Amino acid sequence: MNNTLEIANKYFELANNGNLIEIEKMFTNRSTYSSQNTGVFFGTNQIMKMMKEFFNSFITLQWNIISIEEISEGVILFDFVLLGEKLDGEKISIEGLEYLFVYEDKIQHIDVRNK
Repeated sequence: MNNTLEIANKYFELANNGNLIEIEKMFTNRSTYSSQNTGVFFGTNQIMKMMKEFFNSFITLQWNIISIEEISEGVILFDFVLLGEKLDGEKISIEGLEYLFVYEDKIQHIDVRNK
């Protein structure tokens, strides 16, 4: 397994464990994040503010990885299903694709798209 794939897998493992402290260390002040569901964010501070609000709106969250593939050097594509229960009890199931770009062992960009 190459380093890019290791970093991508670690990111999802940390997300499934709700470990935002360690996730924060994976970004830089120049990292970017884009999602149809949450918006567009620049830098660690903006990304982590969004993530904290997102995680805090759920009782449970679980990303199930359908497939993972390095589609080009430094770019990983995840096909996933996100299962969760919101604070109000609503259950969600979202199918999506997530592109994760890694440069110099840090996440440079994440692009999340609904299927």
